[in-house]
Amino acid sequence: MGKNQDFKQVRKRLAAQRMEKLDRGLVALRTKDGVFLSWRMFCAEDPIFGTGREAPKFTLLRDGAPIFSLSGKTCCLDRDGTMDSRYELLAEDGSRIGAARPASSGKNYFDIPLQRPAPSPYGAYTINDVSCGDLDGDGTYELIVKWDSAGKDNSEDGFTGNVLLDAYRMDGRRLWKQPIDLGVNIRAGAHYTQFLVYDLDRDGKSELILKTAPGSKDGAGNYVSGASSEAAIRNCDDTKDYRNENGHVLDGDEFLTVFRGETGEAIDTIWYPNQRIDVKIWGDSYGNRSERYTATIAWLDGERPYAFFMRGYYWGRLEPLQARQCACAATFDGERLTCRHCFDTFNERKYRDWRRSSSYLPNGKYKGVRGYRRKHERYVGEGNHNCIAADVDGDGRDEVLTGSLCYKLNWLNRLCVKWCSFRGHGDVIHLGAFTPNKDRLLLFTTHEAGGRNPVTRQELDHGASLHDAASGKTLFHQGAPDDTGRGMMANVGAGGWFQFWGVTECGKEKTKLFHTPHICTESGFKEMEIPGATANFRIFWDGDLYDELLDGESGGPLKITSWNGERMEEIFCTEGCVSINGTKANPCLQADLLGDWREELVMAREDNEALRVFISDIPTEYAMATLMHDPIYRAGVAAEQTAYNQPPHIGFYLGKECFK
Repeated sequence: MGKNQDFKQVRKRLAAQRMEKLDRGLVALRTKDGVFLSWRMFCAEDPIFGTGREAPKFTLLRDGAPIFSLSGKTCCLDRDGTMDSRYELLAEDGSRIGAARPASSGKNYFDIPLQRPAPSPYGAYTINDVSCGDLDGDGTYELIVKWDSAGKDNSEDGFTGNVLLDAYRMDGRRLWKQPIDLGVNIRAGAHYTQFLVYDLDRDGKSELILKTAPGSKDGAGNYVSGASSEAAIRNCDDTKDYRNENGHVLDGDEFLTVFRGETGEAIDTIWYPNQRIDVKIWGDSYGNRSERYTATIAWLDGERPYAFFMRGYYWGRLEPLQARQCACAATFDGERLTCRHCFDTFNERKYRDWRRSSSYLPNGKYKGVRGYRRKHERYVGEGNHNCIAADVDGDGRDEVLTGSLCYKLNWLNRLCVKWCSFRGHGDVIHLGAFTPNKDRLLLFTTHEAGGRNPVTRQELDHGASLHDAASGKTLFHQGAPDDTGRGMMANVGAGGWFQFWGVTECGKEKTKLFHTPHICTESGFKEMEIPGATANFRIFWDGDLYDELLDGESGGPLKITSWNGERMEEIFCTEGCVSINGTKANPCLQADLLGDWREELVMAREDNEALRVFISDIPTEYAMATLMHDPIYRAGVAAEQTAYNQPPHIGFYLGKECFK
């Protein structure tokens, strides 16, 4: 905690500082009982979790006539509504703040038709991750879609189609002349392209920032190299193909490009701050370590948003033992990108073979940004397949957490490690405020491999751990004999303040060992049973204040389950849609995009010709500001598309006592 600061007041101040200017997101959905309608409340109107003094009043019109006058409500059911009804939402002063007609599906979803790219030489394009941002400044979120063709894991050989990104409004209108095409030198797969969508220059319109390479083209069809102020980047060979005989890209120039969200045009391109240098210094010879990336948005100094990228998070396998882990943070002022901070576990000055590396200019100057400090080597292997940003100590500045390690800016304005548990790499990360009357955030993570504390030399096992996010102190650890690849922290309503559990895959047969769920209460942790529990995503859906769980089979529909007092019971299924990212069974996006504070699911339709946006049509008696005005939740949505996708969590405690 910052000195003499109240964590809740800090969170409200950050929310007011960082929140996007959104419209009301009014939606109308036909149900068996009539027409369900919901809309947004803003942080500045919410007297409980936001900065408002009293709840706002709304008037709802049907076909021009008032039907409801509502105070402090953000949803209602019009039992006399039909598919032909036209609705308008009025503010207390009578101004028109929203209009909608029931979704044409006649159900709780609408489709966004997409222009599916023609197949690449390696296979058909399929919808992959999706992210959101207000690209044109109209107060409505647009969606950026990542298209993959024959995507590969880093450990796999093989060629892939070019990664494509395209942008759509909610009504299906395409924003850009053509998709951003990353070219042959960016491989397709979950770990290569982490694309951040956020208003980086605070002009009311979101930008897009991601790693690019020679041959990458923007949404206007121009090479991204041409947008750079660096002569060496502008003069690169955009026709060069750096793929080796196995389809991996282990050499060549590496860039970071920011794109204008409204047009897809490249604004600026710089050298990627954490350059590859030599694939072997990461710990293998085929790129399974050097080409793994994660990313999030973090307000590191409390003044501006940073695009935060990480590279590498495995122990090495080559002898003599080598490994590398990097991070960098870039800002955008509306014209130029600047990498302000870098962290590196590798001392680049000791690299003697620079003349053979494309990471150096002919004069020997390193293209990236140096970030090595003494003893950084101890932090190799401590990153996750994901990350999240949050102000964990209440000082108004974000930290970035990636499994076993927490980054921060120190008093010298250097990117450094705030704390490290040394429990090694993992696949899962959950962070949120789960306990009442305690000003702290909790971090839950699982461990793929055992770790080793370099100070105490203590060997640390697999399993799952719960930490105090500010200090890194381990509050609870449940050991396991093998890779604990899945885990969940949520409050499904089964008892206590929250519950958490993990799933370990044991042996060559990958036999699943389900950890005994634990609940947290004022007196500590205790075991309990949660029949039907899954360990994929959590979601707000059914209208109470508890989390539901979201899971499904690889490439199939996803199911939402809710605690019924005895077990998790299915309450909804995304029929007609498929999950993405193989066995991870992710939605394309989960976020509070429309309507009230419940979350929407963006899914790929089975034919990959459209996105389907599912919206909860269950009435709720609770009203609060849109979750997108919560800083931790918004950062979670921005990071959701990265590597092994994780669900966003809110940064404030939510319970019935909050509404008394």
